[in-house]
Amino acid sequence: MNILENITMALEGLKLNKMRSFLTMLGIIIGIASVISILTIGQAMSKSVSDGFDKFNKNMFQVGLRPKEGYSWTDIQNRDFFKSEDTEFLKQQFGSFIKFIILQGDGKGAKIKTEQGKDLKVNINPSTEGVKEIQKLKMLSGEFYNENDVQAYREVCIISDKVAKDLFGGYSEALGKEVEVDTGNGIYVYRCKGVYKNETINFGALGGQGEDSTTLYIPYTVGVRDFEKNDQKFMNFSIITNKAEDIDFATKEIEKYYNENKFAENEVVKVEAKSVGSELEQITSIMSNVKLAIGGIAAISLLVGGIGVMNILLVSVTERTREIGVRKALGATSKDIRGQFITESIIICIIGGIIGVLLGGSLGYLASSMMKLPTLPNILSIVIAVGFSMSIGIFFGYYPANKAAKLNPIDALRYE
Repeated sequence: MNILENITMALEGLKLNKMRSFLTMLGIIIGIASVISILTIGQAMSKSVSDGFDKFNKNMFQVGLRPKEGYSWTDIQNRDFFKSEDTEFLKQQFGSFIKFIILQGDGKGAKIKTEQGKDLKVNINPSTEGVKEIQKLKMLSGEFYNENDVQAYREVCIISDKVAKDLFGGYSEALGKEVEVDTGNGIYVYRCKGVYKNETINFGALGGQGEDSTTLYIPYTVGVRDFEKNDQKFMNFSIITNKAEDIDFATKEIEKYYNENKFAENEVVKVEAKSVGSELEQITSIMSNVKLAIGGIAAISLLVGGIGVMNILLVSVTERTREIGVRKALGATSKDIRGQFITESIIICIIGGIIGVLLGGSLGYLASSMMKLPTLPNILSIVIAVGFSMSIGIFFGYYPANKAAKLNPIDALRYE
């Protein structure tokens, strides 16, 4: 008996018992759909994170405080923080490869009211001039504030094209105009010095800047004065190097410098320096591990589905004992009988796998679209899913098929 005849007989058997065949496939369908949908969502999130990091300057790394072993974040006190003079010394010590040292104060949510009474949501970002290099801001009008503005406490701001259009009718008209910002604790007035093109940074389920809110940049010193009572202490700051190849050397040297000097005798904290690339690798690795773990848990349902297939085939062998006896009496070999039942098992699992792929792909696309990251499953995951379905069919179909092949034709013909 050839493979085509086995496939034809298997399909005819499925047609005769449609409901039982569907229930048999259900475990496979659910298992494959779960795995495909999880992989699709994970793929969407990974791409989103990667795209989000692409919007940051690759020559940047962050220097930050971390608790030493045996201590926690709550043990870090204000006295352990960096001070402005700590960064000034870096310019003298490592100025050959440092382009910018960026300080950023605590962000603050606020709103700007238009003449029409509409509230524009903004996130105030007190920072030094290098922040424009971190986020690759594209200036549409005017210019970003500089180091002189920061040192002179100039009350200027940089707004997005969205705010400029809603507030003044256009980004060219916004230059030099006053912007009143309401933080809830007071109203602050800044003069618009520049307008940048707003590009939303989205990290999917990990979060990102909302589309209804944009960033308003003000000089670091002004922000610290207005919102932090001139307390110029901080836990993190960023550095942009002149060349990408300086990153590895700079992170090691600056980390070493702080830990062997300023924080050498500090029992609570240490300094770590991490580049954008290393942060991306770390997040991607965590996401991959989570995706594999959840996918592995979902794959357990495939084993349950495989056991269901085996049980139904065992019932089928019992029901068709006389049929098996007749076929053996007419010359069918044990190999033919075994092949027939294994083929039936494979067909059940492949059809279940295909339905599962379609269902899982649809669910994954729907879920990723709800996160505004529409993604389809990749071809490799589909091929693996269908191949795995076939493997389950062979593995769990072998025992019932072998039992059918070993039936004695005389005993089978006598079976009632």
